[in-house]
Amino acid sequence: MAEAIPVGDGHILDPITSTEDFFILSRYKGPKIDSEKWCLEIGGLVDNPLRLLLEDLKASYSQVSVVATLECVINKVGGDLVGTATWTGVPLMDVLSEVGIDAGAEELHLKGEDGLDRAYPLTDFLETPSLLAYEMNGKPLTIGHGFPLRLVVPGTYGFKWRRWLKAMIAIKEKDADIKWHEWKELVRLEKIALTTKILRPHKDEIIANSPFIVAGASWGGESKIRTVEVSFDGCETWDPARIVWRPPDPNAWVLWAFSWNPQHNGHYVVTAKAIDVKGRVQISDGREDHPSGLAPLHEVGVLVHR
Repeated sequence: MAEAIPVGDGHILDPITSTEDFFILSRYKGPKIDSEKWCLEIGGLVDNPLRLLLEDLKASYSQVSVVATLECVINKVGGDLVGTATWTGVPLMDVLSEVGIDAGAEELHLKGEDGLDRAYPLTDFLETPSLLAYEMNGKPLTIGHGFPLRLVVPGTYGFKWRRWLKAMIAIKEKDADIKWHEWKELVRLEKIALTTKILRPHKDEIIANSPFIVAGASWGGESKIRTVEVSFDGCETWDPARIVWRPPDPNAWVLWAFSWNPQHNGHYVVTAKAIDVKGRVQISDGREDHPSGLAPLHEVGVLVHR
């Protein structure tokens, strides 16, 4: 587990969101799932269909852990529907390799205990180290986070991280839910947009001391984040922030901080943006809807009064 990072003036940033503080948008309304009776079915266009108990997954496959940021696709810029956790489980490809996916299979149909069935192209799971996770932050998943098993697909929005998973069926694309495919087209993009959230200061905060540590998190995008910049003058000028934590895995947020010395009292708007290693920069003019690949900038209004 990553340690909390001191950023100055007595404040810290925690790279890992505690399970208790992690957002939940839950659709599951059924009875508590009995982990001893539960099993995962893998079938459809495969050579060797399987039914795996939770203990089978834990005992028969290698266990791996990844640090990854999960964001809901409806999260607003600066919103709270995002968090980073350590997810532990079985590499999805280890299980798919054992069942032997037929050459004619095009999608993986995922079924959950909540009755929500979704199908995704098989290639989606070849582009990222997807995980069949049964632990979050070192403990078994809570029911709200998908107990007993959820899919973790780093770098993609949360609707693909299927919870309460009970079946994975290899199918042809024509057999998938047409309405679901239409909805996915509306989303426009499944990979998380390059995004920044200012964690400090808060909206309408009164700043009485100088220097003041501005801090936040940045994540997403097609490439690793190179730097984060902050502005206090309506985006006319920008200063580079200090990256205080880089994740061990490429699909988790970076944490950053900047020591700010306001030149005068009055109202300021604090803005931050991320820039990746390919030079892609977050946009600010709103020409693209979020999520679109580049998220609008997070702005926080404050009052300096010393």
